[in-house]
Amino acid sequence: MKSLFFRISGVLLILVLVSLLLHPGWITGTATLSLNTGYGTAEAQDSNGTSTVIFKVNCYDEGKATLQGMKGIQRIETGFHYLSETDTVYYDPKLISIEEMETRLKKAGTYIDTMKKERN
Repeated sequence: MKSLFFRISGVLLILVLVSLLLHPGWITGTATLSLNTGYGTAEAQDSNGTSTVIFKVNCYDEGKATLQGMKGIQRIETGFHYLSETDTVYYDPKLISIEEMETRLKKAGTYIDTMKKERN
C-alpha cells in the first residue's frame, strides 16, 4: 500500500514540476486566468478608442513577444481560457488591424484562433 502511495505521489510531483516549467507565468505571477465564456464580436472598443481582441495561441509568451513593439499595440495581457493560452491585446484600430496581428502570429507559428469577446 505504501509503495502505491509513493508511486502516485511521485507522478503527481512530476506533473506539477512539468506544468511549472511549461508555464513560467505561474511562478512569477504574470499569468492571469480568464473564465470569460462570452462570444460576440471579434473586438471590443472602449470610450477612448482603444480596442481589445483575444488571440488563442500555442504559447502566450511567444505571442506576446511577437506582437510587442508593433505600431498601435498599447499593451498585451497573457492568460488562459479553459485549457488554452491566450493573449489579450489592447490596441488602436486606427493604427493596426486584427488581420495584421493575426498575420504576424501566424508567421511566428503560434496563432490558433481569434477568440470572440462581448463588447464592453
